[in-house]
Order: sequence, then C-alpha cells, then structure tokens
Amino acid sequence: MTVAHANVSAANIHECKGANAASVDTVRISDGAGSGSWAKVPPASITGLNNKNLIMLTASISDISTPASHWVVTPTAGIITKIYTVIDNAITVANAVLSFEIAGVAVTNGGITIAYSGSAAGDVDSSTPSGARTLTAGQALEIITDGGSTDACRALVTILIDVS
Repeated sequence: MTVAHANVSAANIHECKGANAASVDTVRISDGAGSGSWAKVPPASITGLNNKNLIMLTASISDISTPASHWVVTPTAGIITKIYTVIDNAITVANAVLSFEIAGVAVTNGGITIAYSGSAAGDVDSSTPSGARTLTAGQALEIITDGGSTDACRALVTILIDVS
C-alpha cells in the first residue's frame, strides 16, 4: 500500500490551497464540506476567551474628599467597559461621588458613589458605563471628585477599555 503524503520532505511541503491569493492577516476557514475560504475571523466567532482586547488605565487621586478634576490619557482608541475604585482609608460625613467626562460630556452610567457609612481601606466600588464612553487614541478622560466626604483619602481608579 502506498500512502501519498507520508514522509513528505520539507522541499515538497506546500501551503494550503489558495494561500498565494489570500489577503494579509486572514486564516483558512472551513465550510464543513471539504473546502473553505480565506477570511478574517469575526470577533463574535471567538468564544472561550476573556479580555480579548482590553487594556487598563489607572489614575491615582490623592484626595477624593477635595473637589477637583483629575485626568488620564488613553494610549489607544476604545470603549470604556468598566470603572473601578479602591480607597486607602475610611471617609466620613458624606459619600464621595466621582463622575467621568470625555471632552466635557458625562460618561453615561459611569459615576461611582463611595459610601462613607462603613467605609474602610480596601473598599472597592464600580460602574458599568452604557453610553458616551468612546475614546480616541491620545484623548483625555476627566475624573471629577465632588468633595462631599471628609478625611483625606487616596483612591486608585482603574478604567477598562475595549480596544477598537
């Protein structure tokens, strides 16, 4: 019995059918009928992967109990998917409210309220923005503290961006 493709030498190995005409950055996608085509894999077809295109930006706010604007610049274009804060110590008297703006427009559902009642070092709060959350590369994101709380308190803000 002769096996046609057994022990093929390196000189005789060939590319997949159609590779010579395939566009850059495409893969061979089977059609399930013994053939296929060359195409880019659509993101919706990739399953089982987490954080496919996410980057994280972090900003340190020296005192959330002081009303001020703080800025962080994104190195790439994308959409804000989640915002987290963690505080260094308890705050008192009132909640600390952080809001987020891109070019003067509030990020929809991006605000975070850090509750003073029961607050302690390591408390994490978050928001899931739903609109006005698209950034271009090199664009600044403004983080605004309302200064409602008392007691100086440092916070670390982490912004997750799905890269475009």
